[in-house]
Amino acid sequence: MSDCLIKAFSGCACPPGECAQKPTTPAPVIFISWRIQAIACLTFGFLAAIVSAACMETQFKSQDLRNQEHASWK
Repeated sequence: MSDCLIKAFSGCACPPGECAQKPTTPAPVIFISWRIQAIACLTFGFLAAIVSAACMETQFKSQDLRNQEHASWK
């Protein structure tokens, strides 16, 4: 049976009577609507913006404190 499937999908012609079986049904293709895709993209983008803003806030806060120390000694 596996030889028949390989021959059927590779496009080779089988001799008469050798591969008379049809190949198994292909996997179903699931289409996700554009609305769900748009909502998912916006959600991931919003979460990424929140995470990056939180990371940048801690970096800028420590940088401001360092700069404040240097500015006070001038």
